[in-house]
Amino acid sequence: MNPETKILKQRLEEIRNTLLELEFIKKDIKALINLNEEHKKGALSESRFFTRLYLNYTRLFVIDIFKLTGKNEHHNIQKLLDFCKINRRKIEWYNQISLEKLNSLNDRLTEVSVKFEQIEGLRNKYYAHNDKKKYSFPYQLSLTDLWGILEGLQKIFSEINLEFDNHHWYFDIQYNSPTILQNISKYNKIRKLTLNENRQNESSIETKKLIEIIRKK
Repeated sequence: MNPETKILKQRLEEIRNTLLELEFIKKDIKALINLNEEHKKGALSESRFFTRLYLNYTRLFVIDIFKLTGKNEHHNIQKLLDFCKINRRKIEWYNQISLEKLNSLNDRLTEVSVKFEQIEGLRNKYYAHNDKKKYSFPYQLSLTDLWGILEGLQKIFSEINLEFDNHHWYFDIQYNSPTILQNISKYNKIRKLTLNENRQNESSIETKKLIEIIRKK
């Protein structure tokens, strides 16, 4: 394996790991915001912990996606494309990639990059640093925007990786939504029920009521 091929292999591995981590963070954020109203009231409203968890996950997502979009980041997608263009004939591809294909991927990156400046501003002024002018920085960046950017970067990476080692990466990962929030909500209901029974000097709680709470999704 020549030096150029080794460099590309290493860069693809680094970028792939970041993309996978971002996909897991995205799924975790979605799990927090897609709870039904009953569980939100029963868990999120009881503790600021989960609200902070959601905010910190969002912060981490922005910081990590900046690794792939920031102009000076070593493993950003633009530098990956530039490296492939410069060393296209030296790299040992499984399927020799054409300059036209690389230019096409570059055009697609340009389309995705509309929000890169806002990601950088949000990361630099709010999340990684405490910029004194942070409140004067206007940004309009929704979670939907971030998911779209991530998907665009994943597709560009997958197409380069397919040509390099014939391995097509799909980032639709296996993800089991955590049940901890539902369980906390159920615990709170059982706790309130038992305390209420105790205050009323009731000797026992109907098992049916408890089973109902435990089994409810």
